[in-house]
Amino acid sequence: MNHIQADFKYSKQRSKYSNHFIFTYKQSKKKFFRLLFSIFILSFLLFNLTSCTRNQSSKLDSVSQDPNPNLNDFPSDSTVLEPDKPNSSKEDTLNSDELYNDNTELLDPSDFTEKDDSESVFSYIVAHEDTIEGRIKTPDGFHRIPSSSNELTGFIRNLKLKPDGSQVLLYDGNAKSNQEDHIAVFDLDVGNRDLQQCADSIIRIYAEYFWSQKDYDAIAFHLTNGFFMEYTQWQDGNRILVDGNHVQWKKSAEFDDSYQSFRKYLDMVYAYAGTLSLSKESTEIEISDILPGDMFIEGGSPGHCVLVVDIAENESGERCYLLAQGYMPAQDFHVLKNPLHPEDPWYYASEFSFPLKTPTWTFDYGSLKRWSYFPLAEASESIPTMSDKIIEERSDANQVTLLAVGDNLIHIEVVNSGKKEDGSYQYDHLYSRVKDIISAADIAIINQETILGGPDFSYSGYPNFNSPREIGDAIIKAGFDVVLHATNHTMDKGSKAVFNTFDYWSQHPDITVLGINKTEEDSEKIPIIEKNGIKIAMLNYTYGLNGYSLPDQMPYLVNMLNKKKMKEDILKAKEEADFVIVFPHWGKEYVYEATKEQSNLTEFFYNLGVDLVIGTHPHVLQPVEWIETTKNHRMLVYYSLGNFISYQKEAPRMLGGMANITIAKDKQGTYISDASITPIVTHYEHGPADYNYGIYTLNEYSEELAQLHGVSDIAKNGDLIYEDIKDLARQVLKDWYE
Repeated sequence: MNHIQADFKYSKQRSKYSNHFIFTYKQSKKKFFRLLFSIFILSFLLFNLTSCTRNQSSKLDSVSQDPNPNLNDFPSDSTVLEPDKPNSSKEDTLNSDELYNDNTELLDPSDFTEKDDSESVFSYIVAHEDTIEGRIKTPDGFHRIPSSSNELTGFIRNLKLKPDGSQVLLYDGNAKSNQEDHIAVFDLDVGNRDLQQCADSIIRIYAEYFWSQKDYDAIAFHLTNGFFMEYTQWQDGNRILVDGNHVQWKKSAEFDDSYQSFRKYLDMVYAYAGTLSLSKESTEIEISDILPGDMFIEGGSPGHCVLVVDIAENESGERCYLLAQGYMPAQDFHVLKNPLHPEDPWYYASEFSFPLKTPTWTFDYGSLKRWSYFPLAEASESIPTMSDKIIEERSDANQVTLLAVGDNLIHIEVVNSGKKEDGSYQYDHLYSRVKDIISAADIAIINQETILGGPDFSYSGYPNFNSPREIGDAIIKAGFDVVLHATNHTMDKGSKAVFNTFDYWSQHPDITVLGINKTEEDSEKIPIIEKNGIKIAMLNYTYGLNGYSLPDQMPYLVNMLNKKKMKEDILKAKEEADFVIVFPHWGKEYVYEATKEQSNLTEFFYNLGVDLVIGTHPHVLQPVEWIETTKNHRMLVYYSLGNFISYQKEAPRMLGGMANITIAKDKQGTYISDASITPIVTHYEHGPADYNYGIYTLNEYSEELAQLHGVSDIAKNGDLIYEDIKDLARQVLKDWYE
């Protein structure tokens, strides 16, 4: 048994015994106060007997063998004992000496009337205070480590907080969907663009601190391509000039040391730095060395990081920490709760083990790091290039961010997960964990594997699917903009179900539906979405219909992988749009590499000038690669994104991916300026009515969750093992795995 399994087992045992302990204590408390009342009656009747006190003392000893029983040795009803943590409440402390006054006369039993347990729960929050030093109390017996206001620790402690209870807001002013993970929000504006995300928030803290100290030379960060971007250069009026992946400074403005110019510098850093670069310029440290300003960071696209914002210590030298984060989309910097004990936000060194779980990310060993700023005299020319991301000035290039996911495969178990007691259906729970990621993209695309035939047909799963229209409602609420409907299951319930699907989507004109056509005229139109000045053509086709045929009078109803028709569409799309994407439903199920047919079609698309191919259907993750045989054209292919949601019954089919692409347009043309893939895990459990469905990024998934996964109950080829899923992602994605 490894240490993670051991911790998990211990946690369950501790919970079991703690609950028993609480029950026992509640019973003991009742007996205790009944006993006090009895003692009072006896003392009144036997007032002159000298043995009274001895009898009462004897009875008190029956409550506890301790001659001075202390109720603080027992947890309150709402408290679970934690190892290596102080008991923070002293209000209920009562010992036998306190039952008597100096003349050994009994006190009035009304003094010991049982109080509401909620009164004794220790609160870590001082609501009226507006800094973390004032707002968040230290645990009992702990004190903040000393720091002055001109040190980073003191600077962070004195940053203003929003009023207690404030929501975490996104850059657009909307509230983040999940408001359960924070205990305080910093009053630090994030601007009105989706720039200040996780690493950017930490960069902001460092930069603001050095700005407050007028230590301008210390404000310098590497961009993701390795370029070293010093604030003093920007202050002097220099701006970055890009030639391919080569970046240099060019004097184009006057000297400006205003705060407004400083913020513009940071916006440029946010645009082109991230967890990859911040991690690269940081050094691993040990837990015993942690100071405020250190971070847990995993570089990637996306990666994540959290900042240590405060430290407290007890007389034994044991330490605890507060962690804070920004996230994506850009949002308020906020202090996190500790998922081990949400009522207590402090992370105790005694609890630390890897993987380290925070509310939104799980960090592996080696992720604890300290940023090392680079004085100009010591800065190297650049750090090694960490991606093929091409840096462009945002003022010169329009950009659109795309996110695409794989198969939304609605098995009957998925249908049942959303059925309510009144017979209605609701599916927001399926996508709630990734809603913020989806909504952050300018355009989000989902492959709706099954038809939304609605209640005109019985809801059904494999092999002939029919799904509730409420699935569409959940897709919209999750933030998707484009829905792919050309799949091998489109005709499972015939043309009527397809037309029911048309009727549903006609009520949501803001959603672009691809792959099915209500009329022949519709089939001849090229679907184009224009966003941020970029026209993007999107085409969707399927290899087959599981043996079903298209109606003779409607051969256009579903787009098929017909080379003649596809060639016509692609050439027309290139005339009408800046950028062309093809979404083929292709390949062989449960195969992790591209088939010969997929390779042939890839070459076909490339020769016609397609810019991006995103495939679906195999129900497992497949590789990602650039296709480039000429200097004038480059095409990116995601062969399969696997499943997004499903009730498939083998562990590898729980691994999927989210494609992340940035499309840029400037004087040179329209191209992909950045691309990555985020591995995801579809999670479900047996027992809960909603199957506890959730979609997790692989980085935030954990061994504890893997042990609960329902697929292990039914899989024929082995349980879902967390490390096995990670290894599979590495093997399939190779250099694209981050």
